[in-house]
Amino acid sequence: MARARREFVAGAVYHVFARGSNRQAIFSYDSDRVDFLAGLDRVVSRGNLRCLAYCLMPNHYHLVLETRDGQLSRAMQTLNGRYALRFNRRYGRDAHLFRNRFGAIRQSSDGQLLWTLRYTVRNPVEADLCGQPDEWRWSSYRASVGLENVPQFLDVRGLLRYFGDTPDRATRAYRAFVDDVVGV
Repeated sequence: MARARREFVAGAVYHVFARGSNRQAIFSYDSDRVDFLAGLDRVVSRGNLRCLAYCLMPNHYHLVLETRDGQLSRAMQTLNGRYALRFNRRYGRDAHLFRNRFGAIRQSSDGQLLWTLRYTVRNPVEADLCGQPDEWRWSSYRASVGLENVPQFLDVRGLLRYFGDTPDRATRAYRAFVDDVVGV
């Protein structure tokens, strides 16, 4: 039986995520993460999306995406499908890599979006993989606060708009917001 088609709203922001089957790792090496991010770059540039934040964890990922045309399913099918195909070929696998199709939660308020942005980049800290968000190289946090080059697919300006009217002020406010674990 076919699954019900999901409808996504043009101009809406979504918390998008996917987990490995049986909670298994979806990234074995850093080269896998680089490959996934290259695929993300392709779907963002071709799929009429804006990426505000991301985090790659060992067995799942989080993305915060705005869909300009409502075609999120097509972009995510491309990203997950192509990545899983390459991963399975690389490691001689023939099973499903992802547990289910991707999840997507529409961010219905600025408060919900801000919570999701913080949750996304703090995920490795909460999982005890690092002590601070700037120690995890596989999230958007370091680029968003100016500690490394910004990947082409990441819309840091769009992110920082939620935190202030000048780049410096917004960056400081974003850092303080992410560090404020009381609000998590």
